[in-house]
Amino acid sequence: MNPFTAGGWGTSSGNPPSIFGALPSVPVSSSAPRSIQADSVQYKLTNFNTTVLNCTVVGPQNHVVYRVVTNSGAPSSTMWKDNESRNVGMVTWQPNATLEVRGVASRQRVRDWLRLSSDQSKRIMQIGGVQYAWSPIEGFICLYKLQSTAPRVLARIARLQSSILLDMTPEAMQLGLLEPCVVATVIFTCGHNID
Repeated sequence: MNPFTAGGWGTSSGNPPSIFGALPSVPVSSSAPRSIQADSVQYKLTNFNTTVLNCTVVGPQNHVVYRVVTNSGAPSSTMWKDNESRNVGMVTWQPNATLEVRGVASRQRVRDWLRLSSDQSKRIMQIGGVQYAWSPIEGFICLYKLQSTAPRVLARIARLQSSILLDMTPEAMQLGLLEPCVVATVIFTCGHNID
């Protein structure tokens, strides 16, 4: 099951289906949407080599900060590497998708790390003892603290014509959410079944 088709996330009348099959169907923009806030940091997943599972993640000033590399051998696995070629995260896709994220998540099933809520309206991710939720909001996939009285968007994912944009607030960066968000963005947009 595609992580964002649960609860109708993958469908929207009048809009073409997502090119990656996982983001909500929103109009594809040729330019980046406005940032969440003036001081947020944007990361672009680009240079796809057939899929987002082989791409480059560029940050401010177009510096490469991560590379996503997929080994198609058996078992198929995807690795996230920082700009010094250190492994940041890894997903082994078969027989059941499992992942590890350096300093964040020990080896576990992807469906447990990005758990679907009981009402199927969001994916819940736990980082450092805090629960965060990914939900569709106004055409984006947005991250916020789950147990907050007034949730604020900390990060969001948008789809452009030839790339995917991850917009991170300074608060999200200070909370150490960059690497988990980069990993989650790829998982959400790759089209693999995680359930």
